[in-house]
Amino acid sequence: MVISNKRGQFFLLAAVIISVVAISLGVTSNLARVSKDPKGFYDFTYEVERETGAVMDYEIYTDFSDGSNLTEFIELLAKDIRDRDPSSNFIFIYGDNVSGLVLKNYGATSADIHGTTVVGSGTPAISDICLGGYCQNVSQTFGTFPDDIGTKKFSSAELSGETNISVTIEEQNFVFPISEHRQVIFIIQKDVEDESFVAVK
Repeated sequence: MVISNKRGQFFLLAAVIISVVAISLGVTSNLARVSKDPKGFYDFTYEVERETGAVMDYEIYTDFSDGSNLTEFIELLAKDIRDRDPSSNFIFIYGDNVSGLVLKNYGATSADIHGTTVVGSGTPAISDICLGGYCQNVSQTFGTFPDDIGTKKFSSAELSGETNISVTIEEQNFVFPISEHRQVIFIIQKDVEDESFVAVK
């Protein structure tokens, strides 16, 4: 039996151990922490979709063609959404390319539609309250929505020949088909911690 060069075996074992330690330090682990969806967010958007569908069905069956009825419904629904969740941003696009299309932006951020920027009517009003040389910023979002703020109306002439309309909100682009039939498009966004949830109906 030949027993020789145990010193070489020791160095080989040491090299393997050092390599394993170096590789384990170099391994990167990826971990994604995802929050649960906000309580009832998607249930609520489904409810809005269902109510909107019911109104559109009613419009078809009763043949009311007055646009003010749809506008009144949108205003009431917007108030209901704001009452339930004051921090949500939402947009309604309704109408058709024959009688015109209306975008109502109830969010705090602007939306770009068809080359036009529409400021949100839910943008907080910021003011200062000062007392004895100390001033405090106060931010308040109002629950009533002025008619002219956050609204853009497109006439049938502006939509002539268009089959799609593009809406960009916070660098996210949404493209919707438009036609001679009335429709209601609903976009809602809610921030929870560092995540943003969006539903389009």
